[in-house]
Amino acid sequence: MSTTDPQQELLAEVDKENNVIGSIPRGEAHKSPDKIYRTIAVFVSRDDGKYLWQKRSETKDLYPGCWDFSVGGHVNYGQSYIDTAVRELKEELGLDINETELDFKGEILVKLPQSNEFFHVFSYKLKEEDNLKYEEEEISDTQWLTLEEVKQSIESGSVKWYPRPIQILNGLFFNKE
Repeated sequence: MSTTDPQQELLAEVDKENNVIGSIPRGEAHKSPDKIYRTIAVFVSRDDGKYLWQKRSETKDLYPGCWDFSVGGHVNYGQSYIDTAVRELKEELGLDINETELDFKGEILVKLPQSNEFFHVFSYKLKEEDNLKYEEEEISDTQWLTLEEVKQSIESGSVKWYPRPIQILNGLFFNKE
């Protein structure tokens, strides 16, 4: 199956300290476990304590059909983490927000068999006037779950999860004392 993801998209390649050292095409980044690039994650929540989770479309180049966090995206070469988060919220969910509405949760290096990604993780609380519009090329399904429900799903293996949200949740949320 072919992917709808642009394989020549230039991502910000970084060193082990997360300093930009150049650009790398997406297709190469996804097949180079010795390379590191930048990515964002945004956890979108509601007042009831539930978070939006998306099922990746079958045309994604990595982990198609797996459940993932609300919004994720690569940091293009020359772009910042925060600008990427704002752009991805607009592209994937139709949310037009200001960067001041995002809450920075932390930075984490996610290691996958085929690639390594430095994530900046943000959260965004939906406002009453927000109207979600899902990008069908990116998202095949959505659900609202609490972090505890997600943790139970991961532990039981009842749902196929992309490994990156598991690493982020374990590193920034679940293993907090």
